[in-house]
Amino acid sequence: MMQDGATITKDEFENLIAAPVKAKYPHISMELVINSKADAGVQDFIASGEFPDLIFSTYPRITNHRDLKTVEDLNPLVAKNKVDLTKYDPAALQTAQVYSGDGKLYGLPFSLNFTATFYNKDIFDRFGVPYPKDGMTWDDALDTAKKISRVMDGVEYKGAFIQGIGDVSTQLSLPLVDPKTGKANLVVQEGWKKLFDLYKAFTDIPNNKDALAGATLNNGFLKDQTVAMAISYDARIAALEKLYGTPQDFNWDLTQFPSFKEKPNTTVASSGHFLLLSSLGKHKEEAFKVIELLGSSDVQKLITDHGRFTALRDQSIKEMYGNNMKSLKGKNIKAVFKSQFAAPVAPHTNTAYVFKHINTSLTRVVNGEIDVNTAIREAEDAANKEIAEKSR
Repeated sequence: MMQDGATITKDEFENLIAAPVKAKYPHISMELVINSKADAGVQDFIASGEFPDLIFSTYPRITNHRDLKTVEDLNPLVAKNKVDLTKYDPAALQTAQVYSGDGKLYGLPFSLNFTATFYNKDIFDRFGVPYPKDGMTWDDALDTAKKISRVMDGVEYKGAFIQGIGDVSTQLSLPLVDPKTGKANLVVQEGWKKLFDLYKAFTDIPNNKDALAGATLNNGFLKDQTVAMAISYDARIAALEKLYGTPQDFNWDLTQFPSFKEKPNTTVASSGHFLLLSSLGKHKEEAFKVIELLGSSDVQKLITDHGRFTALRDQSIKEMYGNNMKSLKGKNIKAVFKSQFAAPVAPHTNTAYVFKHINTSLTRVVNGEIDVNTAIREAEDAANKEIAEKSR
């Protein structure tokens, strides 16, 4: 199995993949190889003549492998083996289908990411501010951050760290590119102005200008514990688990990721780790049996016990999440399951050009150099200029 972009530790591979496969299919042995060079690394594997049977990857890489012709359409094997695709989280399956394109299915989900609002209860208690609640909107989160951000006893407290604009834009299912023209189409979409205004509002809060900085998350929330809310992905849980029982541990909890008023209880688009069947492998039937096994309830319960979020729609398995994690005892983990994933936007080869200019323009807005309308127009113009140059 090739690890390609998606995170999995050696222990996770041995315990959550290799061991269940060995138990079910003693004649199949699993080995992990790592591709750390994206498409260039895939080309190296192709050239070697020893391409792996399976690929463990992120959803955007499904499209890359499709274009490199290194993956097999799973639909015939799904039909042959009578695999019930309705058992998967519908948004995760839709993501796989959208990124496969043309009615194909090049990957099935193994585990998903989720988002939440992690918060430091000690800071809220210190300032007498009510804790964030399930179902809160972005406006609610903004108001809460304003109440927290202040300097006390020489310590600067920040109201919030917020996830990047590219992730949050998926809550509104905002495309960056017109699929017909291949050009950036930001100005005509009211959603992009809404997002820029939101980020501007968070960073305009006194003491909260660094709301987007990684240091605000890693140092401010986890280490210095001067950030009240980390509105982010579930990767925080692994870090908080490491703090459990140490002198650096602190009183925290979590609630839903904020939603937009017009799309209540809707979080970002589904993302996670997917299993792809190699078109160049020598054991396709056996490799598909592995994919089928890793999507079974038993294995999905196992990965849930070990801190991965299930790819299945089964609510009872979702609610097992964190049962074996000491740091999650008594936490409001069920709040996470109240949010549904937003619908994915079809990928486009020009998307990467647009994202770069969105982030550049947003930085200028945050720094007070330009207004939001100018920023969005400049991002679109700069992206389209680069797209035109690349297409020559």
